Amino acid sequence: MEKKMTFNYFYGTEADLFSFYRIPKALFTDSYFKDLSSDAKILYGLMLDRMSLSIKNQWFDDKNRAYIYFSIEDIMELLNCGRNKAIKSMRELDDETGIGLIEKRRQGFGKVNVIYVKTFMPEKTDEKRFDSDNRSEDYQAYENLVKETIDYESLEVTHHDDMRQVDEIVNLIVETVMCKNDKILIASNWYPASLVKKKFLMLTYSHIEYVLHCMSGNTTKVKNIKKYLLAALFNAPSTMNGYYQAEVNHDMPGLVR
Repeated sequence: MEKKMTFNYFYGTEADLFSFYRIPKALFTDSYFKDLSSDAKILYGLMLDRMSLSIKNQWFDDKNRAYIYFSIEDIMELLNCGRNKAIKSMRELDDETGIGLIEKRRQGFGKVNVIYVKTFMPEKTDEKRFDSDNRSEDYQAYENLVKETIDYESLEVTHHDDMRQVDEIVNLIVETVMCKNDKILIASNWYPASLVKKKFLMLTYSHIEYVLHCMSGNTTKVKNIKKYLLAALFNAPSTMNGYYQAEVNHDMPGLVR
C-alpha cells in the first residue's frame, strides 16, 4: 500500500501563492444548472482556464470570438476518466446535446474541433432568471452575481475601511460586463469584449483583495483611476501569484533557494 502523504496547513495568505482552477459559483447556486453533473462543472472550469491561451495565441475568429482546442484525450487526462465519461461530460455542456455552455465547430476529418466557451450568464429570454426590459434591473442582477462571486460580505468584514473602493470596483465590473461594444480597451490594448467579460465574471475575493493591496502600495499618482482599475482587474488572475511570491522572497530571503 502506498504511504499516505502528510499535508501542511495554510498560514496567513499563503493560499494566494498557488494556482487554482476556478469554477463559477453560479454553477452550484443557480437552479438552472442543478442537473449538471459535477464532472461537467469541473470540465467547464478547465475550459475557462484554457481560455488564457486564446489571448496568448490569438485564437479569435473573424467576429473576435475567442475559442479553444480541447480534445477528448485532454478531458480523459485532466479528469482521470475513461473515454465514455469524457464524452458524456462534453455532451452535457454542448449546445446541441446539453445545457449550451460550449459550442463545437468541426474543422474537418482528423482535426480537433474548435470549441467556443460561452459565458455562464444567460441571455435575456422570457423564461430565464435574468429577464428584464429595464436596464436598471439588469444592472441589479449582475451586481448581485458579482457580489456573490467576490464574496462581498467577507470583504465588508476584512476590508471595512476599503468598502468605498470595493464598491467602485464592483460598479466597474458590472459596467464592463454590460458593455455592448465588440472590443474593450485595457491598458492601451483592445481585447474582444467577450473575453474581458468572462475574465471579470471569474474574479474572486482574492483578486479583489490583491487589487486593493496594489492600490494601497502604489506611490505614484494615478491620473485615470478607471483605466488603472480596468488593467488591474484584467491582469489580476495572471499576476497575483507572482506578486505575492515576490513579496515572500523579499521578506524571507533565507527561505528562497
